[in-house]
Amino acid sequence: MPTLKEQGKNKVISRLLDAAAGVIKRSGVKIKAIGAGCPGPLDSKKGEILSPPNLPDWRGVRLKKIIERRFRIPAVVENDANCAGLGEAMSGAGRGSSSMVLLTLGTGIGSAIVLDGKLWTGKGGFASELGHVSIDYNGLKCGCGNRGCLEMYASATAVVRRRKAAGKMTAEDVYKAAEKGDKISRRIVDETAVYLGAAIANIINALDPETIVLAGGMSKAGKKFFYKVEKAAKERALKEASKGVRIVPAELGEDAGIIGAAWRAKNS
Repeated sequence: MPTLKEQGKNKVISRLLDAAAGVIKRSGVKIKAIGAGCPGPLDSKKGEILSPPNLPDWRGVRLKKIIERRFRIPAVVENDANCAGLGEAMSGAGRGSSSMVLLTLGTGIGSAIVLDGKLWTGKGGFASELGHVSIDYNGLKCGCGNRGCLEMYASATAVVRRRKAAGKMTAEDVYKAAEKGDKISRRIVDETAVYLGAAIANIINALDPETIVLAGGMSKAGKKFFYKVEKAAKERALKEASKGVRIVPAELGEDAGIIGAAWRAKNS
């Protein structure tokens, strides 16, 4: 259902709680815990939203307490990209892989690292913010306060911004225009593939993962785009590390985060 985020956080939270209540009522079973995915950075132990760049009014929201107060059962709040990554690792494109990295390419770039079936969250729960790895130290200013972050160059928002002369085009529109031969759109798509491939090369060199899953609207850009991303990644990554790495589209769509949040709640 639409979040209606333009109406403010209270409206979004109210709709979130009502949606959960509807699921519980229809399920006909006793619910033991609730998992919720939310943009980070957040403190998953406290269930508190800290400073999401794309949802500035959510700073300080204690979502875990809000959910538990409503339903009187334990709740877990996790980074939404982590939830999606866990969902794809357990039930989607990464199932069977010993290690998997997910990149969600949408308004921003979220990411998740799953090692041996477990999320890698780091010492404070802030690991795998790969969308905020800087690929240009003197680059564009990002909502996080840094410059040159990957999401400023390879997110769906970045694609649309670079094609702003076309008016109200979505990222999907840009990719379709590129397929039809529009030179500006094709250049933007090629640039995006190189930016993304360079970042993936860094991920390969750092983590040596078995599978890299691309999710979000941009993951539907087609085989040509994936080929260009993989080519750019393998040109820049260490040859030994890049051997056998699978770069594949996500399989679960918008259900990935829901499935991952349930796994997270079940195993907390």
